[in-house]
Amino acid sequence: MKQKLLAHVIYCLMMSATMTGCVSAIVTAVNLDFSGVFVEPWLYSWSIAFPVGFVLLLFVSPCFKRIVEAFIR
Repeated sequence: MKQKLLAHVIYCLMMSATMTGCVSAIVTAVNLDFSGVFVEPWLYSWSIAFPVGFVLLLFVSPCFKRIVEAFIR
């Protein structure tokens, strides 16, 4: 059971880091272009989005997994 929980936490960590990093980079680039001031605002927005995305994914992904599995059966 501990391995399954650890695997879920690591999965959520990787997914939320990737998704929030990419989305915040795209939104920052759209708003600021890739100017010299891109990195600092992007890291700031990512630092807000990542914890939110991580916690949300921890709790929501098991529900989504059950919904998808119900539709596939």
